[in-house]
Amino acid sequence: MTDLDVLLTDLDAAHDAFLDALASVDAQLVTVPGVMEDWSVRDLVVHVAAWSEHGADALELAGAGRGDEFDYDSTKTDAMNDRILTDARATAPGAALDRETAALNRFRAAIAGLDPALLTLVLGNGDTVAAVIQYDGPDHYAEHTAHLRAWFDDEEDEDPA
Repeated sequence: MTDLDVLLTDLDAAHDAFLDALASVDAQLVTVPGVMEDWSVRDLVVHVAAWSEHGADALELAGAGRGDEFDYDSTKTDAMNDRILTDARATAPGAALDRETAALNRFRAAIAGLDPALLTLVLGNGDTVAAVIQYDGPDHYAEHTAHLRAWFDDEEDEDPA
């Protein structure tokens, strides 16, 4: 198994866990704030979609020989997340799911089509391509799967019935 295969397997497993957690969400609660601070499930779905798009953008730059143009750094995270949240709140729940599916498919295709030699390429932000795949993909899905599970597990614990 190649490093790309491992990254894809990890992404798929993390995404499957995210979908499993989403499946437990009552449709009436999709836009209710509280999953993560004042974020709703819909907001979180758009959020993971945007970060999958972000990862795909990085891989496309790397594949085109323009990896130095990828200049994301963690000081931009809060501003990016604020923009994503604004977009999310103007998105219908079904459209949020559609965006997440399209974003994941684009990210997966970018990973699958990547020259394995590019995994160690250092991008303009100082991260390797492999690191960007990991933090925008499997790690990010796992982080927010935990938020979904914690919120809904807490709600189940509070229901005495």
